[in-house]
Amino acid sequence: MAEDSDDTPQDQFLTSSGPMKEWFDLARQMEGRSGVLDVSPYPMQPWLDVAEGGWSVIVHTDNDAALADSLAAEIADKAWSLRDQFWRSERVAPAEAVRQAVTAERGLIILSDTGDSVYGGAPGDSTCILRAMLDDPNLKTSEVSKTSEVCLVPMVDSDALNAAISAGVGAEVTVELGGKLDNIFSRPVQVTGKVAAVSLGFTVDLLDRGVCDLRQTALLAVGSIRIALLDHRSFAINHPVLYTHLGLDIADAKMVVVKTASNFQFFSRWRSGLIRVDSPGTTQSDLTAFQWKRIPRPTYPLDKFADWRAS
Repeated sequence: MAEDSDDTPQDQFLTSSGPMKEWFDLARQMEGRSGVLDVSPYPMQPWLDVAEGGWSVIVHTDNDAALADSLAAEIADKAWSLRDQFWRSERVAPAEAVRQAVTAERGLIILSDTGDSVYGGAPGDSTCILRAMLDDPNLKTSEVSKTSEVCLVPMVDSDALNAAISAGVGAEVTVELGGKLDNIFSRPVQVTGKVAAVSLGFTVDLLDRGVCDLRQTALLAVGSIRIALLDHRSFAINHPVLYTHLGLDIADAKMVVVKTASNFQFFSRWRSGLIRVDSPGTTQSDLTAFQWKRIPRPTYPLDKFADWRAS
């Protein structure tokens, strides 16, 4: 077993491409060597501030401890050699991200709300990108747009959801939206819109993801923005079914906000572009923005040191 004091932004956690794929590919190659039973890399979730923090790898061999130690050191060396690539992050400021999405020539642009990734533990109620949409001069937000090219935004807010359900379809409501669960990195934004749809319960089989219960949901139309309201962090918050079950056609959308930094595959059928938004939040990619108190030091890239063994 080898341990490496390293941390990396979520942008590079996909094992389908980039440095993480290269690292895991080496593990698979090692498993093809004589006497090697298993090689398991363990990159740490980037936001864990724990005393046991850091990456590790465990190697199982056929009763050959020296071989296991050698391979563990080799794959740790590989991770260390890729550290600068792991630290690369493609992040665009919220206002600029919305501007790029608005001016894109065709297709659906995915806006990745990296700071509010529900699969990483974030609450799903950040208003950062929504605010940028409301402030964008090229987006029609003063009255409900009935044309195509709408903007899709999910939001976990039980108060706003209950207000929309109580008002009923067709009613106009004014709500303080979002920024309630995470009031450190986000704050509520007041919006006035039309209740376009209400669902009092919906269960869907997402095949390999299992059965998902959306419970109560509602759709709030604010100009060209369509805000899907939920009362909990459902897996479907980043799935097209959240919008289609409320009567929307994804093909009519200009952009969609996803509360994840990596799970974009569900919108791949319509996707023409992806923008990783540099949004603040509990899962933001800028790891230097956090006040680390418990992780072991030194840890790359918070500290500079020449060899992972020095940690």
